[in-house]
Amino acid sequence: MTTLDQTLPYPWPYDGCLDPGRLALIVAGAQTGWIEASPDHAGVAARIAAVSRAVREAGALVVLVHHSRPAGSRPTPFPPEHGTRPAEPGVAQSAGDLVVRSAGVDGFHGGPLDDELRTRGIDHLVLTGFGAEACVDSTLRSANDRGYECLTVTDAVAFFSPQLGRHALASITMSGGIFGAIGPSAALVEALSHASSPVPMEAK
Repeated sequence: MTTLDQTLPYPWPYDGCLDPGRLALIVAGAQTGWIEASPDHAGVAARIAAVSRAVREAGALVVLVHHSRPAGSRPTPFPPEHGTRPAEPGVAQSAGDLVVRSAGVDGFHGGPLDDELRTRGIDHLVLTGFGAEACVDSTLRSANDRGYECLTVTDAVAFFSPQLGRHALASITMSGGIFGAIGPSAALVEALSHASSPVPMEAK
């Protein structure tokens, strides 16, 4: 059994099985519009890069989510379509990564994310990204509703507002972890280095 003992409010994942074959790293808001609107985007991108390397080396999946404005939606500060290209080295796509588009701030809405994950037998998600009060938080809550076991990496999410960001992270741990757990990137990277190799898809 492998868990992250530094996560709150419980050691993650709850079932004690950190299996790379069941795990995906979700990078929400992985586009210039959301990245550049986040004050600490450079530091967060570097930590996402470190987590991404560990995830790839363990044999797990990295998913970059590009968000589109929902058709017919009211005007908002939503990043324009030209802001979909990666802007930081830590968020650039690598071979084997999955890129999906959603129709809104929720990475599952109007896109193939759920189908892509379930086809691969993935049910454990690690959440990182930009526009944390919007893209990361909305994607997390949607994932929870779909039954995924979620970890939000506290130092690999960039907030528009530190105050709102702290509240968003605190809400995850309510009621014993109603939306999953939270924890630091270093703990995840260390745990992944000891995680077992994933089971090949054809053997599942």
